[in-house]
Amino acid sequence: MKTLRPLVLLAIMLLGAASTALATDLPSFRRGINLARLHSLPTEDPTSAGAFLWPPFQGPLARIKNAELRRLRAVGFDFIRLPVAPAPFLSVTEAKRRVLTDALLDTVRRLQKAGFGVLVDAHPNHSDPNWSAPKILADAKGAPFRDYAEWLKQLAGHLRDLPAEKTALGLMNEPQQECQLKTANDWINMQPLLYAAVRETAPDLALVLTTGCYSSPEALPQLDMAPFDGNTLVDVHYYRPYPFTHQGLPFANEPLRYMSGIAYPGPGADRILTLARTMQLIAERRRAGDNVPDDALDQAKATMANYYDDPPIVDDGYVAGHFAAMRKWVDAQKIAPSRLIIGEFGVARQPEDFPEIPGRYRWLSDVRKAAEDNGFGWALWDYNAGDGYPGFGLVFDNESRKIDADAIEALGLDRSALRD
Repeated sequence: MKTLRPLVLLAIMLLGAASTALATDLPSFRRGINLARLHSLPTEDPTSAGAFLWPPFQGPLARIKNAELRRLRAVGFDFIRLPVAPAPFLSVTEAKRRVLTDALLDTVRRLQKAGFGVLVDAHPNHSDPNWSAPKILADAKGAPFRDYAEWLKQLAGHLRDLPAEKTALGLMNEPQQECQLKTANDWINMQPLLYAAVRETAPDLALVLTTGCYSSPEALPQLDMAPFDGNTLVDVHYYRPYPFTHQGLPFANEPLRYMSGIAYPGPGADRILTLARTMQLIAERRRAGDNVPDDALDQAKATMANYYDDPPIVDDGYVAGHFAAMRKWVDAQKIAPSRLIIGEFGVARQPEDFPEIPGRYRWLSDVRKAAEDNGFGWALWDYNAGDGYPGFGLVFDNESRKIDADAIEALGLDRSALRD
């Protein structure tokens, strides 16, 4: 508590003494999947920066069929993490905001009717010129922060009327890049303000906290649960080792966007295979007209050396060690392990015509097992493939939406439920 600013302390005190008891109707989110395309990929207006076409959520990726939901439920998923972009809600008239809110609530009710719990995840776009997380969090007294907090309060006012055991609201996805800032707008100060504002509106709604470092477990030591009541969950994201999980993605850092074949675990991996597939991907990206730097291969070789040789070695105990550290934090905070959720984890599929990453399914299995062994819930990122690239999807592509049965097996779910 000593690290909190007076404004933060006042906001929490206004709520009264925080209850430390676990709410009996706190949602039990165990095995989930992100439906990241329904309400979080607004269509930008090409004629106006920061504006969106109407309706902002449109096209095939903004829709999911009832048959798809039944299939996800049949294999064993029990909750949906539903990312929601705040920018369209905050960029339109009040009348249009009501339309967007009604559509979102219709989706939540539909998912719950299909048998899922729903974690509504407030999900700012990192590149949005007006409503990115850094823009919102720049100043607790600024208009963007006030407007965002008011939007959360309005949303909470609707969600509080839904079944408590099936409903939760996340305050902000991946709020800051740094684990901790040395300034007043550090997430450790801003999160309690959002929490207090929403709690005032929805005293019984389950709220979902997170950390800095893009919601990384590395920032858990900065999160003290004492100021928050027992009707809270914690959402952290796990994509380690990053070179393995993000290789080949067009938006990944250089040189990972030009790399393929990085294996998990590292010891005993075929490094010649990694080099060959990386050379192939670099050549293909250049043929496609991408601006690939002249030293891309040298960068890739350096990344390979770091990944395979430098400590910490990505060995059989790599994932388990990270999850043991998370469990140590949970125990120190004296909260139930079920209140920690791995809200995102996944490994990117490789570009078309490239073989599967060596160890992809093993990594999915290891992460899932580590979460379950420690009592944590988890939610795979994500259901759909990327828009124009393979992405992290559980489905192979967005046209057929055929589910990857091997991924289902790695997740410990019912592969037999996919049989027609």
